[in-house]
Amino acid sequence: MSILSSALYAIILGGLFIYIFIFLYDLFSGEKHEKQIKKIQKHFRKETIKKIDMLEHQPRKFTMYQVITNNGTMKIKVKPGYKVIKIVSKQKNKKRQKKGTIQ
Repeated sequence: MSILSSALYAIILGGLFIYIFIFLYDLFSGEKHEKQIKKIQKHFRKETIKKIDMLEHQPRKFTMYQVITNNGTMKIKVKPGYKVIKIVSKQKNKKRQKKGTIQ
């Protein structure tokens, strides 16, 4: 009986340490691309995704993707913790003021 309980204890603790190790590995070395793509697909579940391209990858900071859907093309930034941020392009003002001139 003691062998069975010690084996069960070792399996439970081993599983716990493996889970913690995987979590810390994702945290320190960046997330896996498969998990990021699944998160993007979950984020765009109401739209039909044609193609997902990776534009830029900076470990532990962000990964930038270009998502092509039926509605158009969007740029997405995925931060650690699988947080999805839509990147909105800046609109240029037609009436720009000249900087550095004194009147």
